Amino acid sequence: MATWADICGWRHGPLGETAEALRTISTSLADLEDEAQLALARLVSEAPSVDAARDALGCCSTSHGELLKQVSSLGRATSEACDGVAVVEKKVVACQDYAADHPLLTLHPDGTVSTNAEAAGGSGGTASGLTAGQLQEQANELEMMVSATLLYANEVDGSFANNLTASATPNPQPGPSPAPPVPPDHSSSPTRPSRGSPDTSRSGRLRDGGPDDSEGDGDNDSSTGLGQPVPGEHADMPGVDPWQYPGDSPGEGSGQHGQRNPTMHDYAVHELAATAAEACAPAWPDASANLRHYLENTGTPQGVDVDGMLHDIPSLHDGSQADAEVMAGKAVEDAQASGATGPVTYPFNTPWTPEGPDDSENWFYATGNYQYATDGTVTVYPPTDDNSEWTYTYDYRVHMADRYNWDGNKSTNILGMNITDAELQELHRAGIAQEYDLTGESSVRSGRGSK
Repeated sequence: MATWADICGWRHGPLGETAEALRTISTSLADLEDEAQLALARLVSEAPSVDAARDALGCCSTSHGELLKQVSSLGRATSEACDGVAVVEKKVVACQDYAADHPLLTLHPDGTVSTNAEAAGGSGGTASGLTAGQLQEQANELEMMVSATLLYANEVDGSFANNLTASATPNPQPGPSPAPPVPPDHSSSPTRPSRGSPDTSRSGRLRDGGPDDSEGDGDNDSSTGLGQPVPGEHADMPGVDPWQYPGDSPGEGSGQHGQRNPTMHDYAVHELAATAAEACAPAWPDASANLRHYLENTGTPQGVDVDGMLHDIPSLHDGSQADAEVMAGKAVEDAQASGATGPVTYPFNTPWTPEGPDDSENWFYATGNYQYATDGTVTVYPPTDDNSEWTYTYDYRVHMADRYNWDGNKSTNILGMNITDAELQELHRAGIAQEYDLTGESSVRSGRGSK
């Protein structure tokens, strides 16, 4: 079990150098294995001496192959440990910086935290203006930071030890070993979603479900439109058809949660993503919140500020209002055809429609493509002695739904930190982050007109 004094001396540089040296050795071993196989292929004669040479070269090739597997495995383990130790270094510095920024706290060499009792001045307050309670809150915060750092450091240490043991243990079963994981492609760049196309992604986020998915076989299909009129100026809003994520497909989602054990690279990516989420919060608050929720690994639905979306995304604002205006026009036509002589109110809702937040980087990274629908009421007024036109008022709400998931094909550069969809997707598969549903509805919005 690593102590605070231990991890304060951890440095990732030597591990990085060792990993690079092991990669060089792996390359040399691979070359030797290739040469042995090439020499073996050139032996076409038949004689006892040639057979002996053939057996020797075969053993040489096999030995080099087994050694190559062990060295390659050791190199990957060392590289992952390097990534993990680099994160530990940052966490240690964060704890030390916090202590330096709060001079009434002392971070001791063993990781314990104490307060300056004399400066605290009892319950009345400290010399710096803090109450004793506030000072204790700061101490508690630092203790939690130290504890979290130690926990993560011991995960790094334990994982490295297990990987070293596995690398040094020969495979008791003959035959080919599983292929190492393919490293993610860091070269691609994020693609903005195309409005109205449910198969276009935000940085790997594909179609978001709902009855209007590209497959045409979702579970959300049901009747929508103008409801039966209610005499008077009031009717209840009917709600919208329940939205349901249709499930992962070959092009969307990451499959079963926790289908494999996490690696140190997964933990390092998790930490980098968490850092990016915090860093982008001032500029992209909703994108930050949604990424943090993914990293929290609960899988519970996340609420969405639909009023904020309507403010930031003109296409959603204009599209949903246009939907309400269309339903208002239908209500007027029906009231005229029925010969209504007094106010009559129609409930309505609209089907789920795909949309993309082209107008807002915050929502571009927060949701990618999503589905929206509206529900509301339209009250129609027949002409009067003072007004020869049919008039109407309407109230409506906008509903939004999306699946926060990944397809693994793109990357996003957030404030200088490159994070690939493939790496974020693997966090779900490793069981340390979890995909989830995004849902929300707006406050009631209103309009009026005449025909």
